[in-house]
Amino acid sequence: MRVLPAFLCCVALLQPSSALAWSPLRAPNPNVEKGNALMAEENHAEALSAYDEAARELPAERGIQLNRGLALLAQDLTEPAKEAFTAAADPSAPPEIRADAYYDLGVAFAREGDALSEEEDFEGATAHFREAADAFKRSLRARPGNRDAAWNLEYALERIREEEEKQKQAEEQQQQESQEQEREQEQEQEQGQEEGQEQGEGQDQEAGQEQESEDEADSGDQNEEQSESGDDPESESETGNENESEGQREERSESSERQEQPEQGLRPSEAERFLDALEENEESLPLQRARRRSAGRKPPEKDW
Repeated sequence: MRVLPAFLCCVALLQPSSALAWSPLRAPNPNVEKGNALMAEENHAEALSAYDEAARELPAERGIQLNRGLALLAQDLTEPAKEAFTAAADPSAPPEIRADAYYDLGVAFAREGDALSEEEDFEGATAHFREAADAFKRSLRARPGNRDAAWNLEYALERIREEEEKQKQAEEQQQQESQEQEREQEQEQEQGQEEGQEQGEGQDQEAGQEQESEDEADSGDQNEEQSESGDDPESESETGNENESEGQREERSESSERQEQPEQGLRPSEAERFLDALEENEESLPLQRARRRSAGRKPPEKDW
């Protein structure tokens, strides 16, 4: 449903007539006539100046305030236009003036509602369309059966439903975006924690490898120090061998010779003598053993 321009339903107010709420016995006001002529020419700024002058001359005339509001609304000066329409709708005004004033007030609120809706201020738009609907209802009470007021009331009510639905959708979308943003933040936090753990594990591995390298280097240094200081087992063995006494070397030499040279068997005559010696004196046994060990050895060469 389209909103009819305010001055279309109030076109009679733009012409000098009894509808301007002064007595036919009174002379027409020149500034009102001048303002009406300028409004017809769509010269709204000069028409407003003429109406302002007429309002100063006739402050009680509510019709002049109605025409002032129309001139202001034509210049998109909505707020001062609403003030003028509210003044024109004073209970002291005739019903015709009040009906037109409420109608034009509803148009002003509806225009503001359209502007707010375009700015996606759906809550503000809803509030303005509610004001518009209330104004159109008041216009119908002052002038029942006005089709223009009825159409605009239906339009305002429909826009209220539309703006409420838009507001609901906007809130749901905002809530969904907020939830998505929270999920993204949680994912980023989880990802950051995982990266931190991976980085920590990598640092631990690097630290372990560095420690192993240091341990290997320390072990190598210790081996080199041992090699340089002669602490290896072979050096110690050689040193120990040098420190052995002459007697210990001779005993080891005789033991080696005994292991290398197998003992020779006793001849029958030696066996008999050995047995006789045992019977005569057991103390000769070591002597016999010594002889047996020396058996088969070459006599020492004389060196004198």
